[in-house]
Amino acid sequence: MSCDQKKILTDLISNTNRPYFYRTYEILFILIFFSQISYSQTTDSLELIRSTNLGNFLTTRFIKQLSTHNLNTRFDISKTWGDFDIRLNENFNSTFVRSIEKSIRDEQQLTLQTKYRIIPETNLGIGLSSSIFSDSRKIGINQASANQVFLFSRIEPNDNFYLAPFLGYMNNKQVLNDDNGLLYGTEAQLNNSRISDLIISSDIKFRNEDISPRKNTIRHYDLRLNSEFTNDVSNIVSASYSQNRKDFYFEADSITSQEFNVANNIQSRIETSYLIQDSLHYNNLFSMFSLDVAGIVNWRKVERDTRYKSIQNATSSIFDTEINELKLDFESMLSYESRNFNGLLRLLYSERDEKNLAKRLPLVSENLYQDRLQLEGRKNNNSIRASLSFLGNLRLSQSDQFYISVLHNKLRYDTPSKDNFDDRDELLSIVRLRYTRQFTPFFEGFINTEGTYNQTVYIFSQKSSNNNINRILKLAAGGSYRGANLTSVNSFEVSANYTVYDFQDLNPNIKSYSFRQFTASDSTNYLFNKKLKLSLYGYVKLSEQGDLQWNEFTSRPTRYLQEIYCEPRLTVAYSIIQYSLGIRYFSLSTFNFKSNNKFLDSEFRSVGPITEILIANSASLFLKIYGWYEFITIDSSFKKEQTNLNVEMTWSF
Repeated sequence: MSCDQKKILTDLISNTNRPYFYRTYEILFILIFFSQISYSQTTDSLELIRSTNLGNFLTTRFIKQLSTHNLNTRFDISKTWGDFDIRLNENFNSTFVRSIEKSIRDEQQLTLQTKYRIIPETNLGIGLSSSIFSDSRKIGINQASANQVFLFSRIEPNDNFYLAPFLGYMNNKQVLNDDNGLLYGTEAQLNNSRISDLIISSDIKFRNEDISPRKNTIRHYDLRLNSEFTNDVSNIVSASYSQNRKDFYFEADSITSQEFNVANNIQSRIETSYLIQDSLHYNNLFSMFSLDVAGIVNWRKVERDTRYKSIQNATSSIFDTEINELKLDFESMLSYESRNFNGLLRLLYSERDEKNLAKRLPLVSENLYQDRLQLEGRKNNNSIRASLSFLGNLRLSQSDQFYISVLHNKLRYDTPSKDNFDDRDELLSIVRLRYTRQFTPFFEGFINTEGTYNQTVYIFSQKSSNNNINRILKLAAGGSYRGANLTSVNSFEVSANYTVYDFQDLNPNIKSYSFRQFTASDSTNYLFNKKLKLSLYGYVKLSEQGDLQWNEFTSRPTRYLQEIYCEPRLTVAYSIIQYSLGIRYFSLSTFNFKSNNKFLDSEFRSVGPITEILIANSASLFLKIYGWYEFITIDSSFKKEQTNLNVEMTWSF
């Protein structure tokens, strides 16, 4: 994300003149917009060099809702005594599902690092880490753990260069197999080293886990060259190479197990990636614009190799496979900013080609190999995507603003194999318009409309029954009032979704349909005094689904839904403690139609007390206990009661 992009996002966040829900809408759209612009970055982190201090804190969260219980706890602490540093991180997550068969899934990660500065340029440290996974379900790998202890040194010969070699011992358990072996490698970083007007940065990571009979490796090399021609023009060229290998166990078949005397076979997944990227940034282009342009070439290879292969009664599944992927991207963004108008215009063009291959195996029939090669060839595909989008904000006056966002995207997906019929073209267009007006210092209103057009066309007749056009139209209006004691945010929205299939007359199992919905929501708070507040949140959703005849633009209703939610609460505050008590009501009624007459099909109703305790000390402690007890009635006959509880705590120290 460029500096100009960050500035626009910062301005949106910091502008408190608009109500919170408006700013949230803008921020979310900006993040989605920029996420498609951001250029490729490496995911191989330098764990020893880039270890950051997030502060000392303990956070835990427990959620019990319906039959699912989830607990997540994280603990981070770092301390420094003179030349000695220590850092401890722990993350535990547990999920318990109470159903016909109870299931428990636990994940825990624990790391400990200590460092001592023996000389100004060198630290010597000890590291410990433990990762445990357990799942009560019968899945491929339902138990695994990795524990390691290592010595490392962090060397800083100057302010721009870091080197961290390490050596240790690892125990890795997977599918009841205990593997042990050496752990060794190094990390290196060159950070913003300047040669004339050229800034050089580089990352290197080399890691081996020799846990016989398995071996896991990481190879990563990254080089970035930043040329600053002027204060307004810069060019960044980057290249990277990475290779990750992971070996894992899976249950061996009876023939392989007997021939090689093993209970579990081993499969290696080796992913190799090469990336070259060139990005240009022009600021103050024609004294009005900023321009970002980038070209990216990414080649990736994924190999899957099986350790033990029995050629007795061999089938086509015995061959190992590989995937070769080549991706070319071109991205550009033009931004304009003035006193009355901000705008972003973005263009993306991307080509991707994927080939799936089978590896030859000596002594195995060539006919079997050709069968597997043909099977893998069915997965081959290539695609071309082009996207054009625009985001603008026009300040008509101090009180009036107009927003517009447009996205047009086209995808062409082809499969070379004559046995694959997924070839298709997709077209997506989205237009959003919003007008806001600050009527008074206390009240702001808005009108918002959105239209979506999405068309999918399969090229071959085998799948052409899925050809369809989807049209969505939304219209919303509302406002926000913020007074001394009363704040209220209200919105009203109607939406219509029409999906039309091209060949519904030929296939009786496919029918075009419509879905219409009306939503009204309200969030109101009244402050009696600094210690007492009354709040109300609620919404009503009315939805109708029907069979659609697009040519006549008529619809026969088939299903109707009525959803109502209401939550009034009274909140009392004392010092850093807030306590609220209220009623939670939720109902969902579904109706069917017979001869255009609507009749009740099912009804779900939940009502009960709701409470929340909030303890917030901005300096150190945040504790929130939120729960409700509900009396549930289903179809006026079946009744049950259940408890829902959320507990969240963060303690900084």
